[in-house]
Amino acid sequence: MIPKVIHYCWFGKQPLDKKVISNIRSWKKYCPDYEIIQWNESNFDIKKYQFAFEAYTKKQWAFVSDVARLDIIYNNGGFYLDTDVELLSSLDNFTKDKVFLAREDKYSIATGLGFGAEINDEFILCNLSEYQDKHFINSDGTLNKIICVDITTHLLSLLKIKPSNKVQKVKEIKIYPREYFCPMRISSGKVVITKNTVSIHHYSASWKSKEDSSSKNYLIPIKKMIKFYTDRLLGFGTYNHIKQLLKK
Repeated sequence: MIPKVIHYCWFGKQPLDKKVISNIRSWKKYCPDYEIIQWNESNFDIKKYQFAFEAYTKKQWAFVSDVARLDIIYNNGGFYLDTDVELLSSLDNFTKDKVFLAREDKYSIATGLGFGAEINDEFILCNLSEYQDKHFINSDGTLNKIICVDITTHLLSLLKIKPSNKVQKVKEIKIYPREYFCPMRISSGKVVITKNTVSIHHYSASWKSKEDSSSKNYLIPIKKMIKFYTDRLLGFGTYNHIKQLLKK
C-alpha cells in the first residue's frame, strides 16, 4: 500500500503564491486524511546530490525538485505532486498500487504530474540513480537542463513500455494515461476532463526559458514521437541501475 502522504517541494525560501495555496487546498479537500509535507532547505539535504546542489546554486528550483522528489518518495513512500497540480478527486484508488506514474501524452511519462510508490521501490531507485553521476553545471559553464521526463520515459522504454492511451503495467509499475493526471494539452492549453480525471497539471513550466516557451506548440506531439523512438533505438546515458529490473 502507498502511504497516505502527499509530498511537495518548495525550494528558494519564497512565500507560497496564491495559485500554489489554492492547489494545496484542493489536496486537503479531496484527501482530508492525508498528511501533507513540504520539503525545502530545512528538511532536505540539497548537498546530497551534486546535480541538485549545482541547480540550487543557480536558483533552478525545478531541477532541484526533479532529484529531491525521487529521493523523498524512495525513502518515505507516499505521493508526490508538483505545486501546479490541482486535485479534482481523491488519490485513494491509487494507494493499492505498488508504484504508479502518469503520462504527459502517449509518448512521455512525467513524475511532475504526480506519482506514488511504496517505500524503497526499485524503479524509483533506478530513476534516482541516474542523477548520481550527473552535473547540472557543465565544464564550460553552461547548464545541463536534462528533462526528467526524458530520463523516466527512457528507463520505462527499456522495460518495454509502449506508447499508449490505456492503463499499462510493466514490472509492477502502473502507468496511467493522460486523462487521469494530465487532461491539459500542452500544445494547445485545452483541458479535456473525463470520468477518470483525478487532477490537472497547470504547467507553470518554471524550468523553461522564454525561447522554449515561445516555440511552436503544434510541433510538440510530433517532436515527442520522434524523440521516443530515437531514444529507444539509440539510447542515451548508461542506465546501469535498471539491469536488475530487466532480469526479473
